[in-house]
Amino acid sequence: MYEERKNSMSFKDVILQLMLVVLFVLIMIWLFPTKNYLKDNFVGKEELESELSLQLQSLYGRLFTDNIESMRDAAQGYFTNERLPQKIGDSATLTLKEMEEKKLVIPFKDSNNQSCDVTNSYVKVTKMDDEYQMKVQLTCSDYSDYIIVYMGCYDYCDSDLCIKEETPTTPSKPVEPEKPTAPETPVVNKKYKYEYRLDIQNTYSAWGPWSEWSKVKVTPNELRQVEMDTFNELVGYRTEIYYEYVTSTEYKEQTIKVQVGTETRPVGEKVVDTKPAIGDTKTEKVYGNVIKNTTPGGYSDWVYQGYTTKPYQLFDTDTVDYQYVSHKTVPVCDDVCKNVTYYTYKVYKRTYTEGTTTYSCPTGYTKEGSGASTKCYKYVTTGTGTYSCSTYGSDYKLDGANCIKTETIYEEVPIYKEVTTTIPVEVVEKVERTKNIPIYEEVKYYRYRTREQLTVAGYDIKWSTSQNDQYLLSLGYYLTGKKEEV
Repeated sequence: MYEERKNSMSFKDVILQLMLVVLFVLIMIWLFPTKNYLKDNFVGKEELESELSLQLQSLYGRLFTDNIESMRDAAQGYFTNERLPQKIGDSATLTLKEMEEKKLVIPFKDSNNQSCDVTNSYVKVTKMDDEYQMKVQLTCSDYSDYIIVYMGCYDYCDSDLCIKEETPTTPSKPVEPEKPTAPETPVVNKKYKYEYRLDIQNTYSAWGPWSEWSKVKVTPNELRQVEMDTFNELVGYRTEIYYEYVTSTEYKEQTIKVQVGTETRPVGEKVVDTKPAIGDTKTEKVYGNVIKNTTPGGYSDWVYQGYTTKPYQLFDTDTVDYQYVSHKTVPVCDDVCKNVTYYTYKVYKRTYTEGTTTYSCPTGYTKEGSGASTKCYKYVTTGTGTYSCSTYGSDYKLDGANCIKTETIYEEVPIYKEVTTTIPVEVVEKVERTKNIPIYEEVKYYRYRTREQLTVAGYDIKWSTSQNDQYLLSLGYYLTGKKEEV
């Protein structure tokens, strides 16, 4: 009984070992490809170099696209309302050099490890009717192209301005490769080959040397790079009239007075004594001059009032001074989008005080009335008008109500004689002159350099018996979804 159990266990062990050997062989076949599989799926050294070149071309094309999109995004943030053109048809340009100086982008390198052209690469924004057109031009030694986008105040904008959204299209996507699965026993042994595609960009040679400067206008394109400069050139002369003043001396006869002596002559009288006249007296009301005191009107000092901002311009008055500070134009979107300019001023004010006029009377006079009707009067004692100075002698003469005594004043005065003589006279003459003024004009000069197109944009097709050909995928190829039975 013991021997039967021992023999039975040995037979099962043999069957189990055979099954493990068969399973091991199947796993080894699945893990290690055959020689034919390697031959169908791998290429030689020359093909590898060709595929690597195509892959690099695809990488350079992607690099160029990324650079031009970086310029677009940086320009969108830079062109705020204050920097956008205001009139329809006007444009504002920002070169790649200016973008690098303002630290909006970092310097670009192309496939030749050369910096892109910072002068002929630019972003140009043009004002349209109700939006802005943005042209982004990038010129490098290996490729040159541009894109055009539009900006405006659209319903879906998160900010004042945004890039216009185009109608979305469904892009063609590469077919996802099937994941390898555990081998199964095939019902029908069929083999397929699968189509892979690589998109190729244009490639160019390096730029040649610059030509000489010329007045002949040259336009740029993908194969020709153009630089323009402006010089002032002499184109002629114009005659200008000016005047000079020339001084000379002439001698003329002139009659002059010359003093020849002196003589004593009466030149006036002075009062040496005053006495009251003899006669009847009476009291009279006498009016005198009114003293008019006028205080002129005037303005107070300017007083600072603070800042004010209005959506229109303010102008000075006699009592208000607006000092301009700044202005800012912002878009206002109600029914339609429009630009509104707000002006900010410093405000200073002053007040005006009217002048005053008062009337008063001299000392000894009494005021009568008021305002412009004011009069000044006093009472004085005078005679009847019949006065006499006979009591004081013949030396006194009647002067109103007084008797005055005068004496004559004598003075030595010079005696002159007219003499004719010759004297020098300075003569100033206005003389007309002419001079030639050079005329300059701005003249545009152009120079250019060229390059050759090495390859034309297109695509390359490869076939493989694998849906997950890692070599082709690493070169940038993608599955198109097309397959054929082999």
